[in-house]
Amino acid sequence: MTETSRKKVILAVDDMALSLTTIRTILSPEYDVRLAKSASLALEMLKQIKVDLILLDIEMPEISGLEFLGLLKRNPDLKDIPVIFVTSHANPQFIDQAMAFEAEGYIVKPFVPAALIKRVKSVLNDEESSG
Repeated sequence: MTETSRKKVILAVDDMALSLTTIRTILSPEYDVRLAKSASLALEMLKQIKVDLILLDIEMPEISGLEFLGLLKRNPDLKDIPVIFVTSHANPQFIDQAMAFEAEGYIVKPFVPAALIKRVKSVLNDEESSG
């Protein structure tokens, strides 16, 4: 695989192992999926790898997804990484709050795999991608 055709890197951040495993299973055929069980681990990973997209849960211990996104947006090196919330919160208040933080999307768990793939491709401009 040449550098121009490298798989795009997606970082999934969720404290629930099942959610991370599900996301990896759905997206790994087309993307390099990295997993973090906490926001603090994700921040460490972002110092070492270039990420094209972050899939982020809202409800997590220590640092919530909203707090994590706030940290990203204040960091000049990380502020342009697109973020899609993947969360069980379907409450319009959470959705409004997430979108106020400039998230690229909001997917409610449990989600339809095709909907996740479509949203990821849309944000990464991969509609023309093979598959």
